[in-house]
Amino acid sequence: MQIQLNGQKEEIKEGTTLKSLLHSKDMNPKVVACELNLKIIRRAQLERVILKEGDTLEIIRMIGGG
Repeated sequence: MQIQLNGQKEEIKEGTTLKSLLHSKDMNPKVVACELNLKIIRRAQLERVILKEGDTLEIIRMIGGG
């Protein structure tokens, strides 16, 4: 199954949750913001959101600095 991840085509398994995708990319769900099909997804929902063919996902990592 194919989705768009940060502007790039990405092959994932059917039934992949947003949380499992983050873990597979070594991303900590506590320090990223996820936008799925132009809608911000709350962290509490990451485990319940199942990605579908053609979804567009943007993942933004939070970084600190000064």
